[in-house]
Amino acid sequence: MAEPRWAFARTTAFRVTLLHLLLTIAGTLLVGGGAWWATVGFGARQAAQEIERGMGVLLQSGALSGPRGIALSIEARMAADRTGAEFYLLAGPDGQRIAGNLSGVPRDPGWREGTIRLPQGAEAPVLMLAAPLPGGGALVVGRDLSSVRALEQRLVSVAGWVGAAMLLLGLGGGLLIGRSVARRAAAMDAALAAVQGGDLDRRLAVGRGGDEFDRLAARINATLDRLQSLMTALRGVTDDIAHDLRTPLTRLRTRLDAAAVAPTGEAIAAAQQEADALLDIFAALLRIAQVESGTQRAGFTRVDLSAIATSVAEVFAPAAEDRGQIFATDIAPGITMTGDPALLTQMLANLAENAVRHGRNGGHILLAVGAAGLTITDDGPGIPADQHERAFRRFGRLDAARSTPGSGLGLALVRAVAELHGMTITLEDAAPGLRVRIALPGVR
Repeated sequence: MAEPRWAFARTTAFRVTLLHLLLTIAGTLLVGGGAWWATVGFGARQAAQEIERGMGVLLQSGALSGPRGIALSIEARMAADRTGAEFYLLAGPDGQRIAGNLSGVPRDPGWREGTIRLPQGAEAPVLMLAAPLPGGGALVVGRDLSSVRALEQRLVSVAGWVGAAMLLLGLGGGLLIGRSVARRAAAMDAALAAVQGGDLDRRLAVGRGGDEFDRLAARINATLDRLQSLMTALRGVTDDIAHDLRTPLTRLRTRLDAAAVAPTGEAIAAAQQEADALLDIFAALLRIAQVESGTQRAGFTRVDLSAIATSVAEVFAPAAEDRGQIFATDIAPGITMTGDPALLTQMLANLAENAVRHGRNGGHILLAVGAAGLTITDDGPGIPADQHERAFRRFGRLDAARSTPGSGLGLALVRAVAELHGMTITLEDAAPGLRVRIALPGVR
């Protein structure tokens, strides 16, 4: 589907850029206002202070010498003014000018700003202060604000150009950034849509820049890898269940048929035994799935692995004796790790049970625990090297073991528990026999 026109203007990146632009303009206006206050405002305030001082001096002259004293002071000030920026007016009670260079008296006393026509014909902005005189008349003092207003116009002009340039640059940057982000988001959306459509091998493109999009794409790819591996494992489990549960279900059906024909206690007990075996298998599958989900990491605590190994050896020693085996141990004391004690016990119990069950009659079994790792060794027929990985699969029973009891889920649960605890499990040829080695990260 074609990308809607101006779609990039609705992107988060463009909106963030636009917000940043507005904040920058607001900041510029604030700085410009401060500059106006420090320059134009300062000039206007300075002119007002000069007016107030001049008004005070002239009124004091009037208090001492009357209107004639004010007129003389005005004439002196005008004579001393080389810039022509000072304006005065002394008017009598009839409003006629007595002294000064202003032509008329403002209607109301107080501050006002206006324009006057200079002798050269030009107009000039003037700030004036008018005050009534005792006994009638008025006094007006003013200052030329031409330089202040010229500075103000220059500041406004510069601020306008700078604001316009920032607006154009901000909008241009927003358009470029928005379009770039929209393209990358569209590429990610297309890739994820392909995955949703069934193309599980599709992955997102990861650039070399290492920005947020690259990190997000790498994270999504890792998640897709994990999902793909889980789906592959799930498909394998489904196939295994469909294949390996057929035999016990068939046996159960046969037992039930026999019990239906001849409902003896022996026939019913045989059917119940098959049903219990199936329930045990489903319980083991659920146990493995629960371990592989990783939710039990929340309950990890410090575990004395040496104590667990000693306890397991004590439990399985009698079973080994029944087969004439010697169950020996070489357990270093005080080996601890972080984990789930029940799961670790289950893991060691499964390994010990396998060693007793598949070990040679009258043979030797050795359970060793130390800082370097954990091993359990028997001297039975062992497992060929090319069958090691198969032995860890669910229902991964080898042909030689199908005549012995078991569901083929023991080693699958052992590896699930080992991986949950960050351990590495490998099978080795003990020449003769099998050695299961588990690396124990974090063992102290």
